[in-house]
Amino acid sequence: MAVTDGVRGVLRRVAPATSARLDESTFLFAGATAGLLGWGGTQLLSWVAVPDSALLATALWAVLVGGFVGLTVLHGPDAVRFSDAMLGWGLVNGTAMALTVGGLVGVVPARLAFWTAWVGAAALGYLWTGGLLVRAGAGRRGQGYLAAGAVALSVLGLGTVAFDAVVPVAFLLLAALHAVPLVLDATTELSAVTRGVVLALVVGVIVAAGTTV
Repeated sequence: MAVTDGVRGVLRRVAPATSARLDESTFLFAGATAGLLGWGGTQLLSWVAVPDSALLATALWAVLVGGFVGLTVLHGPDAVRFSDAMLGWGLVNGTAMALTVGGLVGVVPARLAFWTAWVGAAALGYLWTGGLLVRAGAGRRGQGYLAAGAVALSVLGLGTVAFDAVVPVAFLLLAALHAVPLVLDATTELSAVTRGVVLALVVGVIVAAGTTV
């Protein structure tokens, strides 16, 4: 694609040489770990209702994202660092982050800034990644990410029509959406349908637990 080729060319010129110490599976695990720590920490801050919890969560994410980006840039394989999938994730996550900053300064509604934008980013990112992999001939992996995108869209729909049902565990849902598809891709040969079912079951358990809080 001409646009992404241009961006990729710029990145190749400015990015430092990689040590290539991370293979793709390790990279996926690193992403899953960042998601679990970030969204898990955000949920904990929400539960204990400490002063300035939004700013504290943002600081936590700044550390995690900075570490993950540094790990990717310095040690990730070029096939990952400059892939169309990563460019897509950079776009959707960058947009979500901009909305989050807008929420911090009070110009974007809190639910949109701190939750809806990130569920939407997960959905779009997985659908984009899945489509790319299917077109590249990696059908099982691609369809697995498409299934994850479909589950994320379902969570987005549930939060849109019944946010009160998810608000007690809103960030745990994001942790599941962030981590489970990456771990399944890195560690299993499960079919796309099974991956989608596993993620849907995890999401369902979290929502059910939230109704009892």
